[in-house]
Amino acid sequence: MHKLVLTLTLFTALFAQTGCAASDSETQPLPVPDAGAGPAKGYTPLTPADNEDKIDKEIVRELQHDHYNKIGLNDAFSSEFLQAYLDDLDGTHSVFLAQDVERLRDKYGDSLDDQLKNGNLTAAFDVFNTYQKRRIQIDQWALDRIGKGLDTLDLSDDDRFTVDREKAPWPDGAKAREKLWTQQLENQVIDLRLSDVEPEEIEKRLTQRYTNELKQLRQAEAVDAFSVYMDAYTHSYDPHTDYFSPRRAEDFSIDMNLSLQGIGAELRSKNGYAELVRLIPGGPAAKSGKLKPTDRIIAVGQGESGEFTDVIGMRLDETVQLIRGKKGSTVRLQVQPQDTGPTTTVVLQRDKIELKDQAASSKVINIKQNGHAHDIGVISLPSFYNGTADDVEKQLVKLKKQDVEGVVLDLRNNGGGALGEAMQLIGLFMDSAPGVQIRDAEGNIQVLGDRNDGAVYTGPLAVMTNRLSASASEIVAGALQDYGRALILGSDTFGKGTVQTLLPLSEGQLKLTEAKFYRVSGKSTQDRGVEPDITYPSAVDPDKIGESALPNALPYDTIPPTAYPQSDAIDNVLAGLRQDHQARIADDADFQYLVKRIQLARQQSDKQTVSLNIKTRRAEQKALRQRLLALANTHRKATGKEPYEDYDAFEKAQEADDAAADTGDALPNQTPGMSDDDDTDAYQTESAHLLLDMIEALVERQNDKQAA
Repeated sequence: MHKLVLTLTLFTALFAQTGCAASDSETQPLPVPDAGAGPAKGYTPLTPADNEDKIDKEIVRELQHDHYNKIGLNDAFSSEFLQAYLDDLDGTHSVFLAQDVERLRDKYGDSLDDQLKNGNLTAAFDVFNTYQKRRIQIDQWALDRIGKGLDTLDLSDDDRFTVDREKAPWPDGAKAREKLWTQQLENQVIDLRLSDVEPEEIEKRLTQRYTNELKQLRQAEAVDAFSVYMDAYTHSYDPHTDYFSPRRAEDFSIDMNLSLQGIGAELRSKNGYAELVRLIPGGPAAKSGKLKPTDRIIAVGQGESGEFTDVIGMRLDETVQLIRGKKGSTVRLQVQPQDTGPTTTVVLQRDKIELKDQAASSKVINIKQNGHAHDIGVISLPSFYNGTADDVEKQLVKLKKQDVEGVVLDLRNNGGGALGEAMQLIGLFMDSAPGVQIRDAEGNIQVLGDRNDGAVYTGPLAVMTNRLSASASEIVAGALQDYGRALILGSDTFGKGTVQTLLPLSEGQLKLTEAKFYRVSGKSTQDRGVEPDITYPSAVDPDKIGESALPNALPYDTIPPTAYPQSDAIDNVLAGLRQDHQARIADDADFQYLVKRIQLARQQSDKQTVSLNIKTRRAEQKALRQRLLALANTHRKATGKEPYEDYDAFEKAQEADDAAADTGDALPNQTPGMSDDDDTDAYQTESAHLLLDMIEALVERQNDKQAA
């Protein structure tokens, strides 16, 4: 299940789980049994604030009346909602005891729907208080266990720790939970030792980790419980519907205005980790080339040598406060990849993401094909901002003056933005035509497009996408594909095909999904995204990132097509283009290096368990490094370069090249494959080749027709 949580953009102010303190209530909190886990020092059960029952009913009313997804509040929904709430609080199934879950299901499994309608928050706070008490108990136990000395942990047995416990059963009693958390501690110690952290620092770091968690648990307020409960409820409709408390609403507003400094990344809290979701093009994180989606930040250090603060278990807004800071200052992140690779330290210089960092830019790349040199224009567009279409038009005019033979529009990592700009952008490549259909909750369909006086560029066109191309970028790629106007290259897009609106509440706001996008062909971009004509390998795992990876995502469906211009010219030559592509990349060292690195990363991330024997883990780490070194040296030999002497030499040499990997498809510590242009990656180069293939194939087909 999705661990709700707050998706945050670090160059802006981010959602915080704070708000008004709980008020006195006539309703006494329900007692939570110790269940053999001992006392919970500092545990104070929470009760609802005076206004939260009113907000509850407002949210229920808005969702029932206006949400695109019509969900009935009944016993079946009640059971599913309770499960979602339990999972949001305890995604690793390691805090609640099995008897807690049984008790809560017996009490509320069939009644949460009625409680929601009536503004009754008894279940909301009973579940939260149970979680809070159990977490305090286990954190106290962990600190006591650490205090006995980490050298007393057995790191030489053959036990294995289950990494992904989302579907695992809850522990059957306090003793079973302590055994599970002993394994958790052993795994944490091994991770830190493999990262060459000194024993004294490991003990200090883990003590800080659990102390921070206890502090936050003991300072929890009514708004914290209410926000998690409402988030679980709103996400039962779809993953993009959110309740914003007054503080979160304020932060969301700041977020939209891009006014603060940071590293330029979107984070979410998942199972106690601050996990990267997307790197903002042009931001410090993306420019570093050392980070990728699903990486987890485990500690933050200030300046070049400041002490690291452990952030596992820390509230996401507090982690963000550590990462944000004055423009030009340095922040150090200790990062653990989800593929179970070694923890690394990434040094970044904070910066403010300005509009110019997101602006369209262009270049001309010169490639050789069939013995001839060719100039292909590449336009990179990181987002859809006000003025996007005008900026792209300027780049197109510039490229036309440089006599390029074709244009590649690079929409990789483009998370969307202004819909009107997307419509105008389509109009730069097409005469006046529809661009997208929008269907609301009542079934009404609206067609949007661009009324222009003629296309600015009518030449050969390719569009590059990846898993992080979302929303408006998917609409553009989908429309140009439906028209047969452009060759779509890359990987399946994100699949975010829904429309949200902000509604005011008596306190806070509700972000609600009110409509869905559809392509001019009637296909939805929702869930499935846009499938490219020719697929490139991607380091982003679609099972972990994308709409289809989110719980309760609205389904893919279709509506009748609207009238639109269409050509089948590209479709008629696609089979040949795919053959040309496969033949070329089979001998392309850069492409093969990417494919094999991605395959290795997927193998690592697919591991369900890890050994709790440190010697075994060291051997596995050494073997992994040798495989990485072997891949790198095979690549270097194939490209006429001297192989690296050892892994340290490989890792050190890659530091200078990491900044070139700002594509969202590249992997850290990896040369993405350079052409003659310093900032052109292997995918852009292959896209240029494919565009030339398409031009040649279309000309040949036209000549055959004339000859016939």
